[in-house]
Amino acid sequence: MALIDLTQTRPGAFMTALANAEEGDELLYHIGEWCAGPHKHIALECAERKQCILYQRRHDKKRFAYIAKKPKRK
Repeated sequence: MALIDLTQTRPGAFMTALANAEEGDELLYHIGEWCAGPHKHIALECAERKQCILYQRRHDKKRFAYIAKKPKRK
């Protein structure tokens, strides 16, 4: 399982990273108090299509890491 940091990438990088990710890889797409950034909407769309699973993890005292995980295929 790899952690792929997309926090400093341009819009559009999320789909490429998700397509190239291995099953179980995590795509870190934002760090902040709230979910935001250029990848927020595409991450949500991909989650709705069951292409990834979204969750957050505590990053530090005030911020969260927002992550999309590529699911394992059945």
